[in-house]
Amino acid sequence: MIDEYWEFADDFLTLTDIDLSCYNKPQVLRRLTAFRQKQRIDSLPQLLEALKSDPALVKECLDRLTINVTEFFRDREYWQVFKDNVSLLATKRLPLRFWSAGCASGEEPYSLAYMLINMLPRACWMIEASDFSNRALVAAQEGIYNSKAFKNLTEEEVLLFFNSLGNDLYQVKKSLRQCVNFFRHNLFTDPYPTNLDVALCRNVIIYFTEKAKKRFFTGIAEALNPGGLLFLGGSEQIITPSVYGLERVDVYIYKKG
Repeated sequence: MIDEYWEFADDFLTLTDIDLSCYNKPQVLRRLTAFRQKQRIDSLPQLLEALKSDPALVKECLDRLTINVTEFFRDREYWQVFKDNVSLLATKRLPLRFWSAGCASGEEPYSLAYMLINMLPRACWMIEASDFSNRALVAAQEGIYNSKAFKNLTEEEVLLFFNSLGNDLYQVKKSLRQCVNFFRHNLFTDPYPTNLDVALCRNVIIYFTEKAKKRFFTGIAEALNPGGLLFLGGSEQIITPSVYGLERVDVYIYKKG
């Protein structure tokens, strides 16, 4: 199975530009196995042949492999610490440029927009958000969610955040959707945005191999301006941030020296 997996990974990279060697192998293999079984395909070589002849199947496979689980203000207590650090940074320079990397279906950048619009004048900040999944990006740009997304929000925030569409569907208000520029981006192959003041990449790198994490931290550190902030997820940390020119300043928050 080892040879079969890596042979599949090599051809999958050519077919999709997704480098499976950057991700935790057992997690990827579990997802591929579940996908094969759903499609009634017996082996990875047979799956590869099916993918080569069916673009729709490739899209479905990518959606199955992509991690798109997120929430509005996930780990709310960490967001307050993050807000305090952004406020401090704003006293030193404006405007601030933010990048939400691996934004999935948009909850993170919209949470960020809501936070900022209540902190600073609109001209003082800009948000870019990216993901590799086209399906996730379409969902993010539409900004439509059901009430299950509200578990970290107060009733007042729900009213300020969304317009009701009926049938338990709600859309992020246009004033917030216009604050975020979404674009497709591969964290392993595409150039990173430059001159960033704040980068958010939360609950994404936990799926990376150690080698891929090092590549990411190197790239994000180069993308940040001096004094810039990196906000990671509740299950993530950098063991030796100084290697990348970063220092830990608070809960899952790092600063470029």
